[in-house]
Order: sequence, then structure tokens, then C-alpha cells
Amino acid sequence: MFGYIYSKGMRKTKTCLLLVLFIPIMWDICLPQEISTETDQAKLKTILKQTADYCERLKRIALDFICHENIQEENYSYKKTERISPADMASATPFKKVDLKLKGKRIHSWVYDYQMIKKGDTLEEKRILLKEKDKEKHVENAELKIKAFKAKFLVYGPVGFLSRYWQRHFNYEIIGHDEINGKKTIIISATPTEEREENYSFGKIWVDEQEFSILKIEWDPRYIPGFEEKVTSGSGGIKRSLSWSVYYEVEKNRVRFPSRQIIEETFLTEAGKERPGYLVNFIYDNYRFFTVEVDVKYD
Repeated sequence: MFGYIYSKGMRKTKTCLLLVLFIPIMWDICLPQEISTETDQAKLKTILKQTADYCERLKRIALDFICHENIQEENYSYKKTERISPADMASATPFKKVDLKLKGKRIHSWVYDYQMIKKGDTLEEKRILLKEKDKEKHVENAELKIKAFKAKFLVYGPVGFLSRYWQRHFNYEIIGHDEINGKKTIIISATPTEEREENYSFGKIWVDEQEFSILKIEWDPRYIPGFEEKVTSGSGGIKRSLSWSVYYEVEKNRVRFPSRQIIEETFLTEAGKERPGYLVNFIYDNYRFFTVEVDVKYD
């Protein structure tokens, strides 16, 4: 399935609609690859075992919750400029310096009541639009109105990288340490073992050093089918990059729920300067939990 990104002055560009889906239960587990030291190898093995256990528990849990989904979206548009440096004025072949000049910035915002229900293998998302810009609304079964890069079932983000089934299909490596909201984390990278149509994702995962809970996932968009690193616009060919991160800082009954989602597209000029192209911030708050409990026990 595909969505579209729209930017003022830019043609419609196809990009992937990222679906974080519930994966059928598979029990075998593989802990691939050797890394730099025996200590790191043992630590990685523990991380993968603990996070696999978490994903298996998450897949079996019954969920029913509502939260506020606060969204602010920013779209930037540019015009192409060319300038000849004073030193090149007298040259027969002057060098033209190409840049992007900001034409405009559009900001839009929404507040939704977001509900997710899982019973057995059935997943359902619902939204009620409560506010658009400064206007109060009440639109049931509302569609998410952001222009691009939509994801479903974010609470299951860890499953696609770290469940027992999917650990057979990724290589993992400890690549650093960080701190999120006062918690020390280990950063691991996940790289597919082979190219495939289903779940061909590259990413980084921030794991709590003490609890082995997952606090952040960052998807690498270069390997999302349909994502183009160079797009054609009214300003000429433009290179772009994309940062897509989800934070899991809300906890209930040992399950972590999304607290923030940040998607940022950046344009790169010929001179190597970065220009913002698209930014959307999601804040998830005012959680109301009705059901967060395990359906089936597992060993």
C-alpha cells in the first residue's frame, strides 16, 4: 500500500505507507552474528532474548485504550536561485552557485481521540477529530489528515524487528549508548539478512539497559520501497533525506506505548546546505486504559 507526499512546488512523489502489522506467532529464535567482543556478544544475546520475550507477550495481550493524538505538520516551499561569485564575474565560464530560497511555510494542526482495540488476532484503529487548527470539531471515524508518511499500529513497532520469528531474518549489532528521559539505553542496529518484499526494514532500536524495554525505534527510510532520495520539482532536482523516529515512554502493565513520533524530511542543496522540507510532530498523551492484559500465558 502506498501514500503520497505533497510539497508546494513539487510534483506528487510516491512513497511507502509504513504498516506496523501484527505478525503471526513463530516460536523458533535465532541470535545471529558475532560482534567485536565476548562481553558485547553476551550482552547482545541477553538483549535479543529479553526483547523477543517482550514481543511475544505483546502479541498475546488484549488491548483497549484511548489517547489524544496531537499533531503539528509543517510544509516548506522553495524557489531555485543562481548566483555568480564576484571572483567569477570576469571568467568566460563563470561558476553559478545554486541555492534554495524559502518561498513559504504552511503549518497545520489537529487533535484526535485515537483508540486502538486488539482482541485475539483482530486489530482496529479509530479516530475522532476533536480540533483542526483552532476550531473545535467532532468527526467520528476520521481519517488522519497529514500529507505523507502514515503508520498504523505503532505500539507493535518492536515486533517487526525483535519478535522471535523476525529475529531469524535480521543481523544485529550494538552500535552505541544513549540516554532517554533519564534512562540509559543501548542502541542496536537491525539489518535484514537478505532482500525481501515483506518487512525489508533497516532500523535502530534504543533498549533500556536495566529493564530491556524498548524506548525508541528509528526507521531508515532509504530502504522503504518507493522512497526516492532525489525528486524533481519546480526548483530542479533536489536530494532529500528523511528521519523517522517513534518514542515509547508511556508504560502500563509492562507494556510500552507511543509518546512521540517525529518525521522530518530535509532537502540538500548543491552547496551541501540542509533546508527543512517537511516536518510532522505527534504527541500522544491523556492515555485512558480500559484493557491491558495477557490473553494467553506462555513459557
